[in-house]
Parts: sequence; structure tokens; C-alpha cells
Amino acid sequence: MKRFVVSLFFRSIGAKLALFVLLLIAVITAASAFLVINILDRFLVAEMVKRGQSIALSATTPAGFSILSGDRLALDNLAAKIKDSQQDILYLAIVDTEGKILAHNDLSKAGQSYTLVPGALLDRGENGTVRRIVQDGVDGYEFSSSVHFAGSHVGQVFLGIDAANLEASRSSARHQIAWISVAALLGGVAGAILLSRIITGPIQRLANGVNRIKQGDYHVTLVPRSRDELGELTRRFNEMAGVIQGQKDSLQKYAENLESSYSDTVRILAAAIDARDQYTYGHSSRVAGLSLLLGEKLGLSADELKELEMACFLHDVGKIRIPDDVLNKQGTLDEQEAKLIRCHPSYGAEILGLADSLHRYIPAVLQHHEFYDGSGYPAGLKGSQIHLHAQIVALADSFDAMISSRPYRSGRSRDAAVREIRKCRGSQFSPELTDLFVKILPEFDAGRRPSFMGDGL
Repeated sequence: MKRFVVSLFFRSIGAKLALFVLLLIAVITAASAFLVINILDRFLVAEMVKRGQSIALSATTPAGFSILSGDRLALDNLAAKIKDSQQDILYLAIVDTEGKILAHNDLSKAGQSYTLVPGALLDRGENGTVRRIVQDGVDGYEFSSSVHFAGSHVGQVFLGIDAANLEASRSSARHQIAWISVAALLGGVAGAILLSRIITGPIQRLANGVNRIKQGDYHVTLVPRSRDELGELTRRFNEMAGVIQGQKDSLQKYAENLESSYSDTVRILAAAIDARDQYTYGHSSRVAGLSLLLGEKLGLSADELKELEMACFLHDVGKIRIPDDVLNKQGTLDEQEAKLIRCHPSYGAEILGLADSLHRYIPAVLQHHEFYDGSGYPAGLKGSQIHLHAQIVALADSFDAMISSRPYRSGRSRDAAVREIRKCRGSQFSPELTDLFVKILPEFDAGRRPSFMGDGL
């Protein structure tokens, strides 16, 4: 029965929280002990100050009478008796209005001028002052009280009290409270360890499981180690991990299908553009193959290469707005027609600007006819102002255009096209990209394509 009760106790998260509250109370008690020490310190100092002020004040009345009557013997007797009345009194001096010592417990100082011992002022009232002093290496407090008799100021009483007794009382109280605090803290530590094992262990395992899911490991199964609310939470976590894994697989398949459809749509669009001119059919696919080989040599990441591939298929999308009679004209273009053809990069950028998902391809589409020396169009950009993808597409586009036949001319040979590409090195094309492009041509001629590239259209 006892074991059952204990087991039932530890199955309840409420019981564990109750234990935590008890521990919190213990910690608060320990913290309160420190506050008690401070309060006790202030109380002891205040009591000592009251006692010193009371002694000094009690000496003023008989001292005033004796000063006016000129009874020096009574003053000496008063100083000696007060000094002897309590062990912690260091000295008592009675001085006149000019600061001359009339009586002192040390008779040898009578008749001398009273010199204030340097110290910090703690209190100033109507009856006198309280200062913290150090005299002859001894910590103490000095109390001063004015001597008034018959409405006249006739002198002053100075009383010094040793601080040793006060410090001893404070030290004793601190030690007792400190031991109590240590005991409370030890109890708190024991409670914290117990609490950690009971509650934080399962929570930590759950946190580790969440981190594994965050890192992509959805095959997480945690073993419930209790039958309380935390154990139930662990079982629900296992169910959740299974659901997440299923949803991830589903979403991943959907994303792959969506990306495939997206790529296919772009390829179909590129094929439709190329098909408007039977002599350039497959141009965008060839430009993509050349560009991606060059991008690989440049060390572009997989994501950058995919973006470059889509830019290649879209680089001539602006030609949709060019009339067929201009696009397929068999003779030399007149000035107005040539100007219209040069608008296709800008037209392409405008078309891509209609969809947020296509904005990333705009630089390559808009700038693929810019020249390295700044003599290209539409903006006359030069050097590094031209997007890297646009510079890559420009090389591949120009090379494929040169080797492709037109109704009004035959395509150049591969070697002739390479010579033209080299001729434009530093003017139309980046010198570094030109050299690298020429190096990858044998690989392209041999049929090598990037592994992730589609079959083209």
C-alpha cells in the first residue's frame, strides 16, 4: 500500500510541482536570511547610537551646573565615573565654549585644547553629532552633545565608545544566520538534484528529440520512463514525429513534382520561342548546356547552376513581342527593325517582372547583350557591373548563334566561331570567362552535360 501511494505521488506532475514550490520556499528563506543580517546590522548600530547619545546627553545637565559653579572637582568626578561605568567607553571630555578641556577621564589632558578626531559624520541633530572614528588604531564612535544651562550654551561633552562590542555582536549574529542559510542551501541543492532527476530529465530528452527533428532526423522515438503527464507528453511526441515524417515525405514529393513541372514549363516556353525560327530550334537548350559547363568550372553551387539553367531557357523570352516578319526576315534588318530586335532583353525583363518567382532571372535576361567594355545594350554596363550569369549566357548565346545557319547566311565552323570569340576577348566578353569557355568546348563537343540538367527540348 505504501509503495502504491508513493508510486501514485510520483505519477502526478502536480506533486512534482508542489515539490518544486517547497524548494522555492527554502531558497526564499535563505535569501531572507541575508536581508535579516542587514536589518540586524542596522538595528545594532542604531541601538548603540541611541545608547551613546543617551550617555552624552545625561552628562550635560550636571556638567552645566558644575561649569557655572566653577566646581572642577565635580567635573573630573563626573568624567571618571561615566568612563568607569561601562567598559566600552574610550573617553569622556567636557570642554568650554572656547574648546578648552575642563574635565577628562585622563586628568593629564585637563586644560588642553580639544582636538576632534578625524572621522565620518553619521548623524547631526539638535543635541549634537555622531561620527565614526579611528583613534590610536581603535575603531569607535564619537558622540558630541552641547551643554546648555539656564538657556545659555556653556560647553560641550564628547563621548567615545569602542566599536569592538558592536562588531562582536554583529559577527556572532552573522555566523548564526550564515549557518542557518548554509543548511537551507544544502537542502535546496538536494531538492534541486531531486527535481532535476524527476522533471528535467524527460524534458531534456524531449528537447533533444525536437533538435533531431529540427536537423532533419524525423525517425525519432523516445522511450517513456514514467506514467505521469511527462510520460504522456513523450508518447504524444512520438506520434507527432511520425506524422511529421509522413507529411515531410508527402511535401517533398509534391515539391519535387512542382519543381519538375516548373522546369518543364520553362523548357516548353523556351522551345516555343525557338520554334518561331526553324533555323534556331533547340538554341536555348544548347545555350544552357554550354553555360552550365562553364558554371561548373567556375565552381557555382547546385542552386546557382539551376538558376543559371532557367535563365538560359528564358534569355530570349522577350522575342515573343517581336513580330515574325522581323524575327524571321531573310535580308538585312533596317535601322528600325534592328532597334526593335535590341529591345528583346528589356521586353524579357518586363515579362519576368510580372511574376515574383521569376524576378531572380531578370539580371541574366536583361544584361546578356551587355559588352564587357560597356558598348553593349540596353544599359551600357561594363565589367563587374554585368551580372555573372548574364556574362556566361552572352558567351554561350554568341557561340551558338555563330555556328547556327540562317536563311541569309550559313553557320560558321566551330574553329571560326572560336576565333571570333577570342577576337572579342576583353571587348565583348570577360577575358577570364573567354579563356575558360574555350577550354570547356571540347567537353561539350564530346557530349558531356551537367548531371542535373534535363534532356532539353
